[in-house]
Amino acid sequence: MKTKVAILVFISILLVSCAPATPTQEDKIVEIATTEEIVTEAPTTQEPITTEEPIVTEEATKTPIACVTLLTPTDGSEIPPVGKVTFSWTPMNEVGKYVLNIILPSGEIVPFETDETFYDRYMEAFVAGGEYQWQVVAKDTNGSEICVSEVSTFDKSAYENPNGGSNGGNDGSGDSGGDSGGCTDPGGCSGGGQ
Repeated sequence: MKTKVAILVFISILLVSCAPATPTQEDKIVEIATTEEIVTEAPTTQEPITTEEPIVTEEATKTPIACVTLLTPTDGSEIPPVGKVTFSWTPMNEVGKYVLNIILPSGEIVPFETDETFYDRYMEAFVAGGEYQWQVVAKDTNGSEICVSEVSTFDKSAYENPNGGSNGGNDGSGDSGGDSGGCTDPGGCSGGGQ
């Protein structure tokens, strides 16, 4: 049986080595690039390899973990300076929590934690105008990072307090429970997070 297999392998190698080579686009590029010097290689013959045990090959590269996909706001969106915006992404198995990172035009990162696949923010909490970036970090139940999503961007105009006063220095980094967004009106404002 081993002899038959060895003969079949040998015959198939001979057939492949005798077949005329078909030039590829890469071969053509190499020939054009090396018109001054022509290098030819002599065909090599291979002897059939026979082993007692099967040969096992392993793939050397690891497939990266697929992370969450950012849904809203879509990349390159124009966001109004005032009002609620829902940041959303696809779910991922075995996640204990997500961390939404909003990167201000200044480069400062403002994180928000949630166990949902969305997070609402009022844009007046972010006073600076310009290009913002956002991404989501998925963490397991122990708090270890599983993966980090791609980065998405959105543009927002600067927020100007309608009361004409200072915005209180609010940069949007307050927690989502009672962030006033710079509101000083005792009757209530539309600020605050989720």
